[in-house]
Parts: sequence; structure tokens; C-alpha cells
Amino acid sequence: MNGQWLGIKHAAAQGRDANLMVNLDRVDGAYEGLIFHWPIDPPFVCGAVYIRVPATQNPFMTESNLLAYTGKMDVPFPFIDASLLASELMKTPMSAPRRMYIEGDWNQDRMRLSFSSDLGDAGHAVVNRMGQHPLSGLKGSVVSWQELKARLFDTPHRKCVFRGQSNSMWPLRSLFHREGRADLYRFTQKDVPFMHQRLSGLLSLPLDISSNDNRGTFVHLLQHHGYPTPLLDWSFSPFVAAFFAFREHRRAASNSGGYVRIFKFDLDSWVRLVEHIPMLALPRNNLSFLEFHTQNNPRAIPQQALSSVTSVDDVEKYVQECETKFGHLFLEAFDVPVSEAPAAMADLRLMGITAGSLFPGIDGACEEIRALKFP
Repeated sequence: MNGQWLGIKHAAAQGRDANLMVNLDRVDGAYEGLIFHWPIDPPFVCGAVYIRVPATQNPFMTESNLLAYTGKMDVPFPFIDASLLASELMKTPMSAPRRMYIEGDWNQDRMRLSFSSDLGDAGHAVVNRMGQHPLSGLKGSVVSWQELKARLFDTPHRKCVFRGQSNSMWPLRSLFHREGRADLYRFTQKDVPFMHQRLSGLLSLPLDISSNDNRGTFVHLLQHHGYPTPLLDWSFSPFVAAFFAFREHRRAASNSGGYVRIFKFDLDSWVRLVEHIPMLALPRNNLSFLEFHTQNNPRAIPQQALSSVTSVDDVEKYVQECETKFGHLFLEAFDVPVSEAPAAMADLRLMGITAGSLFPGIDGACEEIRALKFP
């Protein structure tokens, strides 16, 4: 049951249909998280309901308070009582449902939900699990290393961004979502403060994670050191991306099978056409590109790094939906044979793209020299 589920809530009688997003984590012996519903028609005020279901309870019944999304950025949990927000917006006392009663059942692929409130509102939904396909649904162009260099060498700087993955079959998905997590508000309320408490003494410059910008900077630092986050790493350089794609295959034999993948994303068009929301946690679909402050993170500059923050488990599907909506191709993939890794790594070394240059410090230097001394 843990993970992200998307669908439509169909309201009964005088209610309002809404897009539904269910984000659940496995916590001890239960599944817990938030259900968000965005009305399909205006006014577009997002409602939220906290849910906690024992792992052994299927079908299940639960109840919780109805909250509303405030949109505030510098708070870890931007939700308040729905009646209170409605009264603030309308400048007069308003009454909204306070208590929601939920029944449901689920299997591996879908979840059925029925809703009712203390004011008589009712509705039902079928939501489908996201991220259930372990393989990428994006068809890549198979090219040689020489062809890839020729195609990407003249890319205008900062118009596109690139990402390398060592297996062409892996989907474009954040490590946070690959680990089976989905509740980003739990991440910002629990994981981030806990990691800041553990690591703050190791930071050369202090970071006040109560602000949205500094919280993002700290999460970017966690990302670069292997902690699962909702970020995806990208580079303005296609050859830095190629290094990360080929890195673990540097000893590949000439008869090695399989492909690495380099993604090319039309950043310039995306930021012009798609709404930019610079927030780690959001109760709806989001993929936004951010350049974080580089304090405490010497890797960011040599890697020409920026990150995309996403609230969606299936990034490829979301991008495809946006491509259909705007009639524009944003995302391409190039698949290069693994067998070309030694030649690619040799070329990248001549370009100055090595572990020592991309990972300043002892670890990067040792990795670079190891590749030379122990080929």
C-alpha cells in the first residue's frame, strides 16, 4: 500500500469532483500519509486528509480532520483547518467539513476509496499505483559514443540539461521514490531535521533549514552524499552526465552487453511553458529545476550541477503528459553500448572530467588514481 496513488474523486450530489493524490509510507506496522484532492473546477483550494491504516487491515476504515492547503513556503506543513482557511479567504465566517470518514480496499495495482463528511458530503474514487513498472517507458536512440559526442557537442550552454544512468532500462525516478517512500511532508518534517541534527557539526557553514531555500540547499547536500531525496541530479554538461553513465563500467570488455543512457532535457522550454514551483513538498504534480546554493557542497560547481525536485513517482509519464499538453518534446534519451565505456572514459579524462575533478577531496582523487594504476 505504500507509495503514490493517483486518480479522480467523483463526488455525490452537490459535491465537487477532484484530482486525487494519495502518498503513503510504511511506518512501523501501518501505512500513513496524506490524501490530497484538488478540485477539477474552480475555486482550486486543495484539501488534505491524514490517513493511518494498520498494515494488516484490508479492507480498512478510518477517519480524520479535513485540512486545507495554504501555499506557504517557509513552513514544513502548510495546512490548516479547512473552515479557518475558508473564513480567511472569504473575510467572513465560513463552515466547511471538519471530519472525513474513509473506507477502502487495495491490491497491488489499485485502491478503492469511499468518502463521507460530517456535513453529508460524499464521494468515491479508484486510484492507481504509480511507479509500479521497474523498466523505463521512454524509447532511447541507440548511438555510438562517437555519434553521441558529435550530436551533443554543439548544445547551447544552459539551454538543456543532461543526466547519465548506468543502465538504459532504469526509469527516470528519484531515489526517494525508488525506496518506496511517497510522503514528502513526512520527509521535510522528520528526515530533514533529523539529518540536520546529525550533520550540522560537520558543516563548515551553518544552515538554517527553517527557510525554504536553506532547506533545499541542505537536501541537495544530502543528495550528493547518497541519502535518498526527491531530487534528481542533472548537469549542464552532457559529458559530465556521460561520466556518471559510464563510471561503473570503466572495465567493460569489448563484448559486454547492455547500454548506458544519457537523458537530454529541454530546460529552456520547460521553464518557459511549465509552472515553476521551488518547493520540496507539494500536494500535486511538480517537476521544477533548481540551482541551490553551493555552501558546504564543493561538488556542485565542477559537476555543473542543478537538480530537479519532483513530487511524482513516475517522472517519465508526467513529462509525457506535459509534452502532449504543450505539443513540445522536452525529454530525449540516448543509449550507448556499455562496451564503449573504456573509450568514453579515456576521452572524458582528456576533457578533464574525472573522479578527482568532480569529487574534490581524498575520495575522488583515490578513485581517479585507482582507475589509472589498476586498470
